[in-house]
Amino acid sequence: MKLIFDIGYCHGKFTAACFNKYPEVKVIAVEANPSLCNKLSTDKFILLNNLVSDTNNEEIDFYVEPRQSGISTASINFIKNSRFTKGSKNVSPNSAHWNAPIKIKSITINEMIKKYGVPDLIKIDVEGYEYNVIRGVTNKAKDICFEWHEEDYQSLIDIVNYLKNINYNQFGVIGWFDEGDIFEKATFTSRGDTHLLYPKEFYSWEKLEMFKLINQNRRINYGMFFVK
Repeated sequence: MKLIFDIGYCHGKFTAACFNKYPEVKVIAVEANPSLCNKLSTDKFILLNNLVSDTNNEEIDFYVEPRQSGISTASINFIKNSRFTKGSKNVSPNSAHWNAPIKIKSITINEMIKKYGVPDLIKIDVEGYEYNVIRGVTNKAKDICFEWHEEDYQSLIDIVNYLKNINYNQFGVIGWFDEGDIFEKATFTSRGDTHLLYPKEFYSWEKLEMFKLINQNRRINYGMFFVK
């Protein structure tokens, strides 16, 4: 790995894992929450205070969750329909409370590639806004991984269909799955979005049979979805 994009930097744990595993890598990180953008850039690390989307230089609403910064989001659908609002057996209903939106200037992955080069890996963790982010890639790059939640299965389908249209055709999944939902095509991890853990196997979308992990009303299963 020579270059990685960390989209949804948050507190920098993914970036730290990148430097730990690949000491010579360069990381371009992007975080929409201004209060989390206080780390200075170096020759191997650049942190941008932008909101990655499918347009450039647009002022987009971003909703900060002040007590749980990791679930701040630009997705109204996520705010309305995620486990943090509707609850699950593991999460109390209305366990999150987002502030009134702030305006953050957008940037696309295409624009980042134009400026910094094609990364070996694009990681996206933006709490329900992943489809908007991925639509900012219009030509196949290299590996992409992004967070998924079973309650928003339609977004995953939309993302896969979009990526197939730009010639991504191999898909793999890791995650934390409710008891009884582990099957041989998925890679289980006690932390659903474990940093830099690749799936053991990749499949075509049809052969992956992702639907076997999905119960949208349960709102438990989640993880990272990989494409190449």
